[in-house]
Amino acid sequence: MNNAASTPTDAKSELYTRLSELAELIPEMRAGQLIAAVGELCADLHGRGLWDATDAELLEAVWQFRRNYQSAATSAH
Repeated sequence: MNNAASTPTDAKSELYTRLSELAELIPEMRAGQLIAAVGELCADLHGRGLWDATDAELLEAVWQFRRNYQSAATSAH
């Protein structure tokens, strides 16, 4: 994970910020698609999806999703 937030409030705030950045990075994905994809990745990483995951776990999934996307985009060029 990139930089772990120190409190639950910090994690939630950073999660919203990183989701917004991810949405800007991948404008072709609708919000629901993006959140669902992050939730699926979170389930793969932690065994808990959107409903049960902590904000810190979802944040880690956002970081991983971004790394995966950027790696795929770099490979495609």
